[in-house]
Amino acid sequence: MTTKEKLSLLRNEMKANGLDAFVVFNADPHMSEYFTEYWEERKWITGFNSSAGYVFITQDKAVLWTDGRYLVQAKNELTGTGIDFFIEGTPGAPISEEWLLSELPKGAKVGCNALCTPHNTWNLLTHTLKQKEISLVDNPLIDKIWKDRPKENRKEIRVRSEKYAGESAKNKITNLKNKIKEKGISHYLITALDEVAWTTNLRGNDVDFNPVFLSYLCITPNEATLFADVAQCNTSVREYLKEQGIELKDYQSFFEELAGLKDQKILLSPDANQSIYNAIEDKNTLYMEPSPIQLIKAVKNETELEGFRTAMLKDGVALTNFFCWLDKNIGKVELTEYSLGQILDKFRAEQEGFLGNSFAKIIGYEGNGAIVHYHATDNPPVPLSNKGTILIDSGAHYTEGTTDITRVIPLGEFSKEFKTDYTLVMKAMITLSTTTFPIGTRGVQLDSITRAILWKHMRDFGHGTGHGVGSYLCVHEGPQNIRKELRDIPLLEHMVCSNEPGCYCEGRYGIRIENIVTVQKAGKSEFGEFFRLETLTICPLDTRAIEVSLLTEEERKWLNDYNAWVEEKISPLVGKEQQEWLKERCKAI
Repeated sequence: MTTKEKLSLLRNEMKANGLDAFVVFNADPHMSEYFTEYWEERKWITGFNSSAGYVFITQDKAVLWTDGRYLVQAKNELTGTGIDFFIEGTPGAPISEEWLLSELPKGAKVGCNALCTPHNTWNLLTHTLKQKEISLVDNPLIDKIWKDRPKENRKEIRVRSEKYAGESAKNKITNLKNKIKEKGISHYLITALDEVAWTTNLRGNDVDFNPVFLSYLCITPNEATLFADVAQCNTSVREYLKEQGIELKDYQSFFEELAGLKDQKILLSPDANQSIYNAIEDKNTLYMEPSPIQLIKAVKNETELEGFRTAMLKDGVALTNFFCWLDKNIGKVELTEYSLGQILDKFRAEQEGFLGNSFAKIIGYEGNGAIVHYHATDNPPVPLSNKGTILIDSGAHYTEGTTDITRVIPLGEFSKEFKTDYTLVMKAMITLSTTTFPIGTRGVQLDSITRAILWKHMRDFGHGTGHGVGSYLCVHEGPQNIRKELRDIPLLEHMVCSNEPGCYCEGRYGIRIENIVTVQKAGKSEFGEFFRLETLTICPLDTRAIEVSLLTEEERKWLNDYNAWVEEKISPLVGKEQQEWLKERCKAI
């Protein structure tokens, strides 16, 4: 079916159910960034394939809101579908809930799938719509019209050894039990998949790219209960759960258990789905607070940090082999964006402990590099040649940890404009790499410092400068970030973040340079304690497009020192041909 045909079916269902509008969010019941095909309701109804965006549908209009990363993609995928779009926060873009309020008459009714809507979003929408006595109701209409909806593909759950986790699940749960005892909480409901995986030291493969499994976890002062597909747990996993003091119940019984809760004091994240809230609100006292696991998980222990360093070294070897191969074969063998991604996978798969990609690779040749979350396909293929530039953003999971790296590579002749922009982005990346900052600093402050050089030249980029990274978990995690919007979470020692400024020129090229960093102590002075960022990523920074005259002496030294360090770390682990390539790529400028 076309998007227009799907919208027509939905509007018929809306009429049959007395709904004047319907809202489709991009979410699963656990508010995951990535989720199974079964829950891709927004993608199915709109055809818009992105990690961010939601659509409001009335009987005569359909409007999608997304962020600046997807401007070009939205133009490409929504034109002619009957769906308009806005980029949130840009001039002329209305606030979505206020747009809906203006479109509907007094007393109208709006439908939404509560299971795929976070409670805080549901609350905001309800509060806004009340201004015109408009009601928001739980009605999962998409399920009624999506006849060939994919089935869930559950896979075996496995234990992550304490050797890599650095702490037992039993100890983590004991600490959480003590926290809720102090607060007088009777039940702590953990609904985010990465938080369940981290707490239990279990991993799975139910979701592409994120090593998690569909589950909920309930902790009381005396017990811990994991709700997961029992069939996914083999004998060794069940024995492990008993050893750690975790009771196993079936995933499908979670809401039945909620129905039995009465007169309890329950801790629940405002990001939890609205269906959970609806199930327990009337009979219990709810404490709607951010999950404490977020912050605990974000601060890595020494074992996890060593795991990152090991994973980065393995990834550096794989990428050295890959980029060496690319330099020697571009223009000589037939390559496309898609086939190049497959070759990259093969080089990573050669590394011991490689477990898969940590997100869908972004390989954008020339103008495709300007599409921030572009994904290459084999239909139609985009051929590569020995001219222009290519942006490669990729990452991997290894037994020890997770990687995320972006490099922009000249494949041949490039423009003077590209050279200038590439150098400015490099300066921005180096600026964050070398910044010392006082304890208590928020990511928004570091974001401004990083962007300053780009702003000076009237350039900017639409995504964040940095995101948290999980320890063999989700490649994007919070609660910290480094971006324009304020998230009132200070950067703490041993948090791990990305450092990835960019510059995108539609139709010409995209530039993003990304390393992973961790927060470390820098020292103390009479003004207090200060932090610095230790760079973890080990892969050459290409200097062929650097305009050296635009770098300060300090920036040039940092770049030369970084590449020298990369050569020192990687060279003993690769072949002679790759050693020669490293020597050339890492030579001082």
